[in-house]
Amino acid sequence: MKEKDRGQHAEYMMIYVCSTCGLDSAFTETEKPVCRYCDEPTEMKLISKEKITPELIEKRLKASTERMLSNLQSAFESMTEEDKAAFGDQDAEKEMLLLLAKAKELKEKIAQLKLEDPDQKQE
Repeated sequence: MKEKDRGQHAEYMMIYVCSTCGLDSAFTETEKPVCRYCDEPTEMKLISKEKITPELIEKRLKASTERMLSNLQSAFESMTEEDKAAFGDQDAEKEMLLLLAKAKELKEKIAQLKLEDPDQKQE
């Protein structure tokens, strides 16, 4: 953690969209927005500013796992022979299917997360 950031607690989640790739990224108000997907500096447009709550974090986590699964499916469907060669002696399609299964399982577990009200203690 940077020295100047100590003692600062973020209150807001800022959602930015990249003008180059069109994907969104979330940051707190204490962070400088940069595209997490492009390899070069791009313009980031603020599209949302919300108070950080457990519900917001849950929503962003679910969206992130959905995007992860979608990207893995696209990667699997568009694998080239060169991509398959990168797996060496392993069966590329089998490895990707195993990875997709694990990603789907993670997505389903996250989808089942339920927020609990800390004020309502179970007895």
